Order: sequence, then structure tokens, then C-alpha cells
Amino acid sequence: MDRMAHLGGRLMAGRQPRVAIVGAGFAGMAAAVTLADAGVRCVVFEAGKTLGGRARRIEYRGEVLDNGQHILAGAYTELLRLMRLVGVSDAALRRVPLRLFIPPDFLLCAPRSTLIPRSLQMAVALLTAKGLTVADKLAAMRFMQALKRAKFKVDASMSVAALLTEHRQPQNLIDHLWQPLTISALNTPLASASAQIFANVLRDSLASTPEASDLLLPCVDLTALFPDPAAAWLIERGGEVRPGVRVKLVVAVGDGFDVISDAPPLHADSVILAVGPHQLAGLLVNVMPPAIAYEPIVTVYFRFDQAVRLPEAMLGQTRGLAQWFFDRQALNAGSHRDSSRAHESGLIAAVISASGPHDLLSQEDLAERVLVELAQHVPDLPPPVWRKVVTEKFATFACTPNAHRPTAATCYPGVFLAGDYVAGDYPATLEGAVRNGVSAADKVKEYLHTSIAHTNQ
Repeated sequence: MDRMAHLGGRLMAGRQPRVAIVGAGFAGMAAAVTLADAGVRCVVFEAGKTLGGRARRIEYRGEVLDNGQHILAGAYTELLRLMRLVGVSDAALRRVPLRLFIPPDFLLCAPRSTLIPRSLQMAVALLTAKGLTVADKLAAMRFMQALKRAKFKVDASMSVAALLTEHRQPQNLIDHLWQPLTISALNTPLASASAQIFANVLRDSLASTPEASDLLLPCVDLTALFPDPAAAWLIERGGEVRPGVRVKLVVAVGDGFDVISDAPPLHADSVILAVGPHQLAGLLVNVMPPAIAYEPIVTVYFRFDQAVRLPEAMLGQTRGLAQWFFDRQALNAGSHRDSSRAHESGLIAAVISASGPHDLLSQEDLAERVLVELAQHVPDLPPPVWRKVVTEKFATFACTPNAHRPTAATCYPGVFLAGDYVAGDYPATLEGAVRNGVSAADKVKEYLHTSIAHTNQ
């Protein structure tokens, strides 16, 4: 058995160690599950009443929506592992091969054929893509081969735009493939997006196994996808989840930390702060929030009183405010729905990633502009019954080459940071949040192991 496994079975000064986790988003719940799986008692605090952080369920006009449209990838191995651990049903996600359609004429489909060697399937997808010239396809393949030879290591100071220029990528290829992938994964414009993080994404998706590039379509709302099942699993193992309780201060005391909140104080042996960097201010004395720039994500929902179908479940565009439109009913076609997504006929979501001219528009003007764009893809589009604009101003950190991403450690031994912004290989995605949550939990286990050993001397 691992020497740090089942720390909860060990005594610290005659008692079981306890860890406080501030924030019940994907990072916080991943940390809690990882610790509870090692036998450590956890108490999770969440200021909001709904778990999930920036990827959570919202309700509007009696309907269940999400605060942003999220599509997962097959490369999200840690999130998938933890979902299985806490008992999330396979029916919560629908797995489909990668398919990118950007009208009028671009279509890239990942093949699924036993006649094609796994190592060649993405090359075949590029070679058979519609809307790319032969020169475009050869340039894309040369680019991927160059990255493989370099083991996906590039100049850390370089932007994606500079990387693509260095490798002589044609503009048509950039517009229809590299730019949509960059915006979707890094939520940062090409001119300022980190080439190294982009290379990491390509390494683990397009250049990995065919399954890694699959699209995983949520068939339940985002809170039901992981945070809620993780909370139930945690509680069954003696942990606690306290929604609607805002932590105001974490104070270091002689043998640990006091967590001051709206509820009575809680004493913990270690603390994980799994909140956004802009929410760290004042939580710890002498700990300043990292200087991080942010990029927003806007999701515009349109409800129609009749079935409105897009040509594809996920439809992209290279011109206009919205980058992607999602037919919520078609996304989940064929899935075994049994919850919030069972009645999504006539519900369309439009996503606008990163900052841009839309930031200057009112919600009404923005929704109207996006509706006009949607009408270009749907003939005879009826007027919507309602529209809802959901803006996450702090959706992600700006994933730039010089982004200051702090390590999980703080100046307080025993207090660690978790979140997609913490230093790591991934951009601000659900997988990035989960990986950093697991990493923070591993550091807590090491800290508790050292503390127990010191106490028992």
C-alpha cells in the first residue's frame, strides 16, 4: 500500500486530520474526492447555493440551463476517471468522433475504421477534410509532424499566431482549423495565445489516440455532470459539503488553520483554496491575488416554441460575433436522457469566446446581432419566445505566453491553491481544473504525511 494512502486512518495528535476546501467547482470537488479516496476527512465550503463554480447549472423561466456551453474531449482523462470513481453513469456523456463543420464548405471528420491504423486516423481526417486545398492539407500535416519531432516543445515566449507564421500555415487553414481550435481550447485570441499551451492541447488530442479527439457531449447539466455526484460520494464517506456558506478568512493558528465563514469557525489541519484568483483577496493575510488577466465567455440562449434544427448539432462560423452554435436537442440525440436535458427541442445556444467588439454591446443588442447570425444558418427562423445572455467576465485566465500562473504552494505551509489558473500544462478547461485539484490534494497528502511523521516522533 502507498505510504500516503488512507491518511485518515492515522492519528494527528490523537485525532483524524481534517482538510478544508474553499470552493466547490470542478477543481475543489476533484481535490475533495482525491483526499476522501485516501481516507482524509474533508469539509467543502461553497459561497453559492449551486455547486460547480464557473461550470454550473442555472435556472431561467423554469428551465435548467448551464452558465456556459461546455463540450468535453476524450483527452479529459482525469475528469473521466473521477466521474467513474464517484459513480457517474456512462449515459451522462455521449461520445462522438470529432466533427467540425463551418459552413459554407468546411468539414473535418475523424474517421472510425478498423481498416485505418490508429496512428494515421487524424492524418486521414486532414486529407479528407472539405474546404481545404491540397496545399492547406499538406501544410497542416507538416506542422503536426514538426511538432511531433520537437516533442511538442516550442518557444515559451511565442504566440500561436507567431508559431503558425513560422510554420507557414495558409490563412484558409488558420481561419477554419487552427483559429477555432485555439479559441475553443485557450479562450484567447491567436495573436496573444500561448503557443506552448496550444501545442500541449494538440499533443493530447489530435496527436494522441483517436479516442482522445472525440467530442463528449454532456447529457445532463454541468452540476449534475460531476460536482453533485462528487458531493454525494464525499458525504457517504464522512465528508461535508456546505453550499451557501462564504468563507471570509483563513487564519493560521498553532497547529493548523481556522476557517472563518458565515457559519461557526472550523479548525482544519490543511486548506485548499479552490476559488478564482480574483476571489483570493482577503482570504489569507499577506497573500495577494496573482496578477492575472481574464478572458470572458458569453453564451446566448434562444428558446423557440417549435423545433428549430441546425444543419449540424455543433455549427461553427468564421465571421460574426458567435464562433459556435449548438442545437441542444441534436447534441443529445440518441442519449439515454433522464434529467434536465430531456426537453430541449427548440433550444439553441450560441457561444462567443474571448474578448472582442461584442464587449461594448448591451445584452439586448448582442442577442439581436447573434439572432441575425443564427438566421443565416436556419431558413425561416421564427422569433424566439425568449433569449438569455449569460456572461462570465472571469471565465478563464488569458492564456498568454507570459501569463503568471502561480504554483499550488503558498507562503503558508499546509495551504495550497487549486484551479485551472494554477501552473500546469493545460489551459482553463474543466480538465485543467480537475488536474490541478488532484495535484493540490496530492500536495496536501504529502504535507499531512510529513506532519504525522513529525508528530509521532
